[in-house]
Amino acid sequence: MECLRLEIVLPLCIIALYYFYYKKFRFFVIEEKKKENIIRHKQIRGNCPPSYPNGWYRLCRSTELKIGQVEEIKLAGRHIAYYRGTDKVVYAVAAYCPHMGANLGIGGQVKFKSCIECPFHGWAFDGKSGLCVNSEKLDPKIVSTYCYNNIEKMNPNQKGEYLQKVEEGEIKIKTYLIREIKGMVYIWLHCKEAKPWYEPMVEKCDHLQLRGESINYINCHIQEFPENGADIRHFDYIHASVSDFIPTWLIKFKWNMKSMPANEPDFYKKMEHPKEKIRNYQKKLFDHYLSNKELRPYMNVLCLDGSLMFFNRWKINALYITGFQMGPATIQLYILSSLFEVFYKQALQPVEKFNQKVFLTLHINSYLPYWLSAYILSGGLRQIISDVSVWDNKIFAAKSCYNLKGDADPVLMRWRQWYSQFYEGSREFEQKLDSLEW
Repeated sequence: MECLRLEIVLPLCIIALYYFYYKKFRFFVIEEKKKENIIRHKQIRGNCPPSYPNGWYRLCRSTELKIGQVEEIKLAGRHIAYYRGTDKVVYAVAAYCPHMGANLGIGGQVKFKSCIECPFHGWAFDGKSGLCVNSEKLDPKIVSTYCYNNIEKMNPNQKGEYLQKVEEGEIKIKTYLIREIKGMVYIWLHCKEAKPWYEPMVEKCDHLQLRGESINYINCHIQEFPENGADIRHFDYIHASVSDFIPTWLIKFKWNMKSMPANEPDFYKKMEHPKEKIRNYQKKLFDHYLSNKELRPYMNVLCLDGSLMFFNRWKINALYITGFQMGPATIQLYILSSLFEVFYKQALQPVEKFNQKVFLTLHINSYLPYWLSAYILSGGLRQIISDVSVWDNKIFAAKSCYNLKGDADPVLMRWRQWYSQFYEGSREFEQKLDSLEW
């Protein structure tokens, strides 16, 4: 009888343990609590470029927004309400209702398939056109717009009116362009309301499995994070350590790197890898990404070879990284080793000036155990954290001294030239925000 019980209980315990293991590590999430802005307010940042460059930004993962769900976000100086209509399409609009200023993203509800209803007085706005509408037919509401005659001094006009009529007719709120691609929702933000110059690029990772994501907050200028990829020399100092438990005199990483904009002449020749296997692997990626001619001017490419150095004498090739920086806030990294292949997707969300939310999403070979993919995700996060102590406490070096005789600084300077194209109109946009914030 006891043996029979053991035969039943033991398998049940194993099944239960595997269930909890699967639930924990199948999609492993490492989420840091949002930092208090102590460092941001105390640290002098210097004379920086604008804080909110133009481009495509990650809004959310598709699975995070169910049909009828409404959310709000502060992103790149904008307050945005976004939702998935009952037509299954994702919409994003300016968060504040023009009637009485309520936040549509907090308590708002989906109505008329593509509309969002204000929680304060029930005004409905179409996510496609931005129009305030009355019914499912999307017939526009006709309203009268009033404003204070002089809100600074609160003086009446010549008629003795403190509120005066400005116009009458249809009313709209701002809508934002959305793209939903392979389980990710992107939003286009431009300080001059220009149309997209390029479309988000679909990653080449169908053979890999989504395994996890880390979410972190860093205090620095938005440019500091993507600029890291073009800063060749810092890898030898910040990213030399293999782990916290292994001293660098025993084993350390040694890095060799190339970086350049994708539209430069002789790109293939200059970025060609000496090893045939890696050269063929990278060429497939180049052909995939560079096929989008509209994207080329807005994409920077990096190739990074990582070797393990034992006692600073013996070298073993370990990792081959090919990265694509697309626009100001999206980086896709392909990592090839002899044991596995990894795809990291890095995304930046500027919460406010000098405060960035960083996502690191991991795809990896399906044959690897879940605990190992969780460990690899932690390893990728560790590389970011290695930079954080520098980012949190540095100024932005707007006036920089470059060693143009070396191989590293010319790459960094060229990268800054490339990235500067995303700031069109950003300074004027930011100045308007500063005048409105308390």
